[in-house]
Amino acid sequence: MSDLEQRATEYRELVTAEMRTVIGDAPDGLFAWMRYHLGWEDAQGVPVTASPGKMIRPVGLLLATELCGGDVERAIPAAAAIELVHNFSLLHDDVEDRSDRRRDRPTLWTFTSEAQAINTGDGMFTLARTAMLNLQDRGVPAELTLRAVRELDEASIRLVHGQFFDISFEERQDVTLDEYITMASGKTAAMFAAPLAIGAIVAGASEATVEAFRTAGRHIGLGFQMVDDVLGIWGDPAVTGKPVGDDIRSRKMTYPVISALERDPSGLKSLYATPFSGEKEIEAISRLIEQGGGREVTEQRAREERDRALAVIEDSGIAGEGLEHLHAYASVAIGRVS
Repeated sequence: MSDLEQRATEYRELVTAEMRTVIGDAPDGLFAWMRYHLGWEDAQGVPVTASPGKMIRPVGLLLATELCGGDVERAIPAAAAIELVHNFSLLHDDVEDRSDRRRDRPTLWTFTSEAQAINTGDGMFTLARTAMLNLQDRGVPAELTLRAVRELDEASIRLVHGQFFDISFEERQDVTLDEYITMASGKTAAMFAAPLAIGAIVAGASEATVEAFRTAGRHIGLGFQMVDDVLGIWGDPAVTGKPVGDDIRSRKMTYPVISALERDPSGLKSLYATPFSGEKEIEAISRLIEQGGGREVTEQRAREERDRALAVIEDSGIAGEGLEHLHAYASVAIGRVS
């Protein structure tokens, strides 16, 4: 087990314990549904043992705290808040995208209702802000706590704005790569930039260092989204927990799709403009996207975003073992491309 893997395992245990405290064990639907979505219980409220996932966003926050000389224990409420905000967005995403599977389990809305899944997500977002305020109970000064709260709130509105763009793109065929970057900078990258920045804030780092971690997080988040786009078309359902070609099925305007549409190999544009008609067309469309260079271009851009993130951190003065940890972290996030 690598040093980062060992740290991440310890971080996840600490964050999960904090999240369990914040959510509590009330048996009524709202909180039970939160626990179901997080993989702690089944649909009947029976405790289950499930993988917490990589929890890559809170791991990034606690790693940033440590690399900036801070106390990881003090930052745990912020890490829990970040993971709760992320999961609030997934609850809403599942409704908006009509996704019926996540982490190889039925999504919440499929057996409660869309309205109740949205309500559960709203409750989780509110609890995230409550969790963030618990920083003061860990000895974080009020000034730094407020800065961390502001960072989370600003990231949250960027996340929602990015989701607005992502949904609106489904009605267009003329989306540009620049527009995609604007969307992904909010929908995904905001929740990588904020954790790294908050970790530095809680550690009492200088504003220049906070900005460096924020910028690096944005690059990591963009790379993460691009690799996620690749997995959304060519990923193994056993790994992704979603049906193969899920993004094609919903006609998502992802980086590989936009890149290939610019070249329009063998009529991809007209085929992608037609509503989904059956599973057989998924393989045909994915093949055209790959022939149009969509996969290759996306994987190359993801590698570039990873390298940009590391360059920013190196320029900030983080060196030696600390830089190695950031390199390992970026590789976990974007390492699904060589």
